[in-house]
Amino acid sequence: MTTVTVIKLDIQGQESWRYQGKLIERRPHTMIIEAFFDREVIPVDKLILRKGDRFVESYYDDRWFNIYEIFDRDGNRRKGWYCNVCTPAQFSQETITFQDLALDLVVYPDGEQAILDQEEFYSLPLSEEFRRKALEALDELRAMFSQREKKRTG
Repeated sequence: MTTVTVIKLDIQGQESWRYQGKLIERRPHTMIIEAFFDREVIPVDKLILRKGDRFVESYYDDRWFNIYEIFDRDGNRRKGWYCNVCTPAQFSQETITFQDLALDLVVYPDGEQAILDQEEFYSLPLSEEFRRKALEALDELRAMFSQREKKRTG
C-alpha cells in the first residue's frame, strides 16, 4: 500500500496538523486512506477520540468537505463520522492538502448530528464565496447523512 501524507492548513495557509496514512482507493476526484489517530484523548462533542482509533478518510478535490469514518481502537466498533468543511483537497502522488474552514459536522451511529465550531467559522475572514460554499457543503453533508439514516431505519 502507498503511504500518503495528509496536511491540514489553517485559514492563513499555515500547517496545523500532519500525519500519514495508507492509500486504500484512488478514483477521479477522490482519495480514500486509512490512518490511525496519533494524539492522546480528545473529546469532540460526545465523541471521544483516542490514540490508535482507526479512521477511514475520504478526501475530494471537487467538494468543500472531507469525511472521516471513525472506528474504536478496541473492537473496531464504529464510533461515528467526523466531517470537516474545508476547501477542496489538493492531491499529489504522496500528499493530500486541504485548508480547514473550522466548521465541522459529527454524525453518530444512531443518526444524531452535531454542528461544531460555528462561532469560530463566522469569525474567520472569509470571502462571501468561501462562506457560501462552506455553508452549502454543510447542508450537503447533513442531507447525505439524513438520507443514509432514512434508508437504515427504512
